[in-house]
Amino acid sequence: MSVCRPARCLLSAGFLPKPQATPKRSLHASTIRPARRRRPHYPSIKAEDLKLLNQAAETQFPSYDKSETNILSKRYTPSQIAAIKAAETAIDAKDLLTQSQLRTDPWRLPYADDLSEVDPITDQPEKLSPEDIPGPHAFRDNNDVERDAAIARVTNEQLAKFYPDGIPDGELSPEEERKLHEAMDAAFMQATLDPRTSFHSSNPRTVAALADPRHSIVAPSLPRIENRMVRQTRRLSSEEEEDPRQKRLLQYLDWDKKKLRSIRVKTLVVHGVTNQTRMGKIRSMYYLTIAGNQDGLLGVGEGKSVEPDEGRKQSVMAAIRNMRPVPRYENRTTFGDLEWKVGATKVQLMARPPGFGLRTQHLIFELARAAGLQDLAARTPRSRNKMNVIKATWEALCNQKLPDEIARARGKKLVDVRKVYYGGSVH
Repeated sequence: MSVCRPARCLLSAGFLPKPQATPKRSLHASTIRPARRRRPHYPSIKAEDLKLLNQAAETQFPSYDKSETNILSKRYTPSQIAAIKAAETAIDAKDLLTQSQLRTDPWRLPYADDLSEVDPITDQPEKLSPEDIPGPHAFRDNNDVERDAAIARVTNEQLAKFYPDGIPDGELSPEEERKLHEAMDAAFMQATLDPRTSFHSSNPRTVAALADPRHSIVAPSLPRIENRMVRQTRRLSSEEEEDPRQKRLLQYLDWDKKKLRSIRVKTLVVHGVTNQTRMGKIRSMYYLTIAGNQDGLLGVGEGKSVEPDEGRKQSVMAAIRNMRPVPRYENRTTFGDLEWKVGATKVQLMARPPGFGLRTQHLIFELARAAGLQDLAARTPRSRNKMNVIKATWEALCNQKLPDEIARARGKKLVDVRKVYYGGSVH
């Protein structure tokens, strides 16, 4: 024995794996993920699938042709064109197709634009100060004559927006005449509310600044991404609102959202309960929910809250968190007949041959379907309290005595002779 071994063991204490911050729960007998052989983060793609992805990427994100390059050369310098091409070649079109996602929120950028001009819809509005107005800034109120002249001038400007080619002359149809009157009323109303008709200045730029939105102090700014409202609307349609309880549950089970969605969840018992306190009766709702993956996992959870949605969420999270493995004979029924008692309720479960089906009451039927059982019979000879029936069935399914355990307790060895009789064609 080497004398260096104890010292080496003491010195290697710093290289021990760190404990995980979040406790992980293993629901199967396989080796935990950190102890397995390291695998690549990204799955390998077959050559056939790779060809299809490349074709789809070339179709959706084509490269520049000569006509497009000529158009770009009229606006950008050769160095800028080279920089654009270098930036686009740095990103693989296949990665854009498989990993990117187009934004659907109202604040997405117009990527077809070259961003050389300010967009009044998506960009931050430009604001100007009085120092940006050349000349004097003094102004006064208009008299009646100046106001009438200003209203006439602004009305003509507004009418020019409705009729860029000029007001139609000659005899008009009733519909055209109606539209003309509506345009004149709208132009006159806008001219009345325009501040240029109420004030006068010797500097025409000062008067023009009164109607320029860039000089407005109360002009609202577009909400930025750090705004809470924008963060909610920016969430993509494929995403869902993050629930802190669901996030903790995923960390506890070491699952992803896709695996969590595959769990079958159903609320079986709902009734109101009352708690008598010195402040009076406090009424709340009670929920009992089951959860299973239809492949050997089954859980039961309870929740109670004054708010119905809150109580149901509590029961769903508790049911998923309490899921336990259910042993299944041939992945279809139980290992023999079972019997369990909770309170005054007794549940008797009997294994049945293939094709028998689930001939049980509705509560045990839902539990068996969530656990992945296909052939089962059941009886409840005593009390049929719903909560006790569900709990007794769950305990009976999860606490089955397996033949291997019985043989090991008796000091025997269990041999499956069906592989000899049936030539190995056994489930």
